[in-house]
Amino acid sequence: MKTRTLLLLSVGCGLLILLAGGIKLFQVANDRADVPVLGLGDEARVGDMSVVVNAIRADPSGVEVDIEMAGVAGATVLDGWSMLGDGELSEPSAAVAEGACDGSTVVPADGSAVRCTLRFPVVEAEQYVAYQRGGELRRWAP
Repeated sequence: MKTRTLLLLSVGCGLLILLAGGIKLFQVANDRADVPVLGLGDEARVGDMSVVVNAIRADPSGVEVDIEMAGVAGATVLDGWSMLGDGELSEPSAAVAEGACDGSTVVPADGSAVRCTLRFPVVEAEQYVAYQRGGELRRWAP
């Protein structure tokens, strides 16, 4: 084959790859992976964990979220939680307070649910609380 033929074939292959990438990008852009918003008290299975958000309360010191979790024994309760408020994601506080989940709170080994309160920073408007585990995400709104 001549050099000119090889160059034309390589340019043609490049254009086909570019076209295929553009088509795939268009397909992905139109995919909607909506995560349903659950109500307070609704139980959800997230990965290998069973989770319930019972209440979301805002006060001058922050936002308190009452939760119940059961599933993987020894899993740290704070891992995977976040709150969207005022357009920003925030993580729960690991500070020790009575009734609050802190950095040492884990899911019990006997299969029972742990009940505690997550504490988030002060926000003017909380949109939702989310829990993510095992590649799955669930959201609860007040």
